[in-house]
Amino acid sequence: MVNTVVEMEVLEEKMPESPWHNKNVEAVKELLDQSLADHPTAVVFRDLFFQFKGRRYAPDLAVVLQGSPPIESIGLVYRVPEDGPAPDAIIEVAVSAKSLGEALGEKVYFYAEMGVKDYLVIQAFPEKPVWLWFCRPNLGERPNSVDEAVLETLGVKVSVQEGKVRMFDREGKEIVPLREAVERERQQWKEAEQRLIETLERERQQREQERQHWKEIEQRLIEALEQERKKREELERRVAELERKLRGENL
Repeated sequence: MVNTVVEMEVLEEKMPESPWHNKNVEAVKELLDQSLADHPTAVVFRDLFFQFKGRRYAPDLAVVLQGSPPIESIGLVYRVPEDGPAPDAIIEVAVSAKSLGEALGEKVYFYAEMGVKDYLVIQAFPEKPVWLWFCRPNLGERPNSVDEAVLETLGVKVSVQEGKVRMFDREGKEIVPLREAVERERQQWKEAEQRLIETLERERQQREQERQHWKEIEQRLIEALEQERKKREELERRVAELERKLRGENL
């Protein structure tokens, strides 16, 4: 009997994410997908292990702009540089003090070694204000709290407005998820339709008022003509009576 030894890779188990964490990560991913719609070679990975020099982490979101292998060829681990280049940008969403500490601590050193250019941490604790932390790990920077973060590699600016993470392109135009864009278009059409209905109703009311006005003028003219007719009849009667009197006197 021949025994075959198969080397199996053991991966540390990722902790299940909370619905709150999933919601926030998905919201940011939708923005990334939309912002990179014109970059055919860009790939956005979620929760994929990146391995470098024997260490590995699975960031919430990682963007590889060029050189990523076909996704069907990637298993549970993306090895840098064997499988492809390091992510150009990484985004972590921290929903607890523990995850924030990891994102601002040990992960920064790993991402710096791997050569990540833009690193954004979104602090999204439940029922707390949203904060942003940003740095360029490949330049040796450490994350700092910022009001807005410019991810040069992706050509986007990220900020927090009204408690919501928002993303803008290089021209300052807001990037919105496709679903939200469609909903906005639908709302704009609805508002435009409502404005048209209101305009038509005002026109109808104005025409009705004008019609009523002309009807009143017409009625006044009819009444005036009737009064003139009666006056003429009265004058004709009086003239006829005077003529009879004159004829009687001549006789």
